[in-house]
Amino acid sequence: MPKPLDAGGIGPAIIAATIAGKIAVEAVQSNETTESGLWKYNKEFINTYGYKTAGLEVFRRMLQGLTNEQINYGMKHFLSKVDVEKISVGEHPEFSTVDKLGMFIRGALNKKLAENLNFTAKLNQKLVEHYYDYPSSPEGFPGWQLTLSEYLSEASLLFKSSN
Repeated sequence: MPKPLDAGGIGPAIIAATIAGKIAVEAVQSNETTESGLWKYNKEFINTYGYKTAGLEVFRRMLQGLTNEQINYGMKHFLSKVDVEKISVGEHPEFSTVDKLGMFIRGALNKKLAENLNFTAKLNQKLVEHYYDYPSSPEGFPGWQLTLSEYLSEASLLFKSSN
């Protein structure tokens, strides 16, 4: 259960194991150990922790394309203490404390970085909403996965062209 940003996985693994144990007991007790009977695990994990992962993966991809100078500049001018704290606990920064004018002025000095941060924050919101709309049965998964792949492909294309 590694996290996309730092590959730490003990916390997510404990969450996943707790949910898996609970759902497994329910499935055995109700004699419903089929894929459909165990699907509740997926939905519960997504709602508890999994919704964070795709946005952090996009953020990681963006960071990997930056130079050390851009990372230093971004840390100094675009991230608030709240954003840094969110990153440290495995959440996606919102960059919400940087007002539009400040982002514009600072962004003029590093326009591409500002645009990428803005794109990443907006895509994270879409991904969180998409994850909360995770299908309640296996039949809905292929369509859900296709939409997720489209979001991630969009990010990959942007960050590949930014390098």
